[in-house]
Amino acid sequence: MTAKLAIEQTDDARASSKGAQDLIPAIFQDRLGYHLRVAQEASFQAFAKATGRADLKPGWYALLTVLTERDSMTPSELSRICGRDRSTLTSSLKDLSDRGLIERHPNPDDQRSYSVRLTEEGRGMQERLQVIADAHDRRLEEIAGEDKEVFLSVLARLTAVLS
Repeated sequence: MTAKLAIEQTDDARASSKGAQDLIPAIFQDRLGYHLRVAQEASFQAFAKATGRADLKPGWYALLTVLTERDSMTPSELSRICGRDRSTLTSSLKDLSDRGLIERHPNPDDQRSYSVRLTEEGRGMQERLQVIADAHDRRLEEIAGEDKEVFLSVLARLTAVLS
């Protein structure tokens, strides 16, 4: 993408969001946290729309992808790697299990603990989602343009300081 096209797309996005900006309460208009959350939600919605599945939860792709890298993991490990609170992760793992995408295996040494692993169906779902995620990320890179490295650096700093 050329720099000129990226600028034109950014200008178009600003113009189309001008009406939406008018709806934002004044207190939120320059709040980073608010805009991070809105951008995250927009990204999640665009990703879900690309999958064509209304029942797809935004965090499932990350969970399935992390599980492709390991044979099995505990929910605590997944929570740390994915940056998710353990309480919200539990419901996602239940949903994935109910859909046959992961299996839960009790820890023989600790009955309160268990590990999860991908099923073949889960591996297939992750592969399909990976194709969509790659296209979605290319779109995000086009939007970020030359600011991508700075943007990633700021996001990493926010994560490091706030974690």
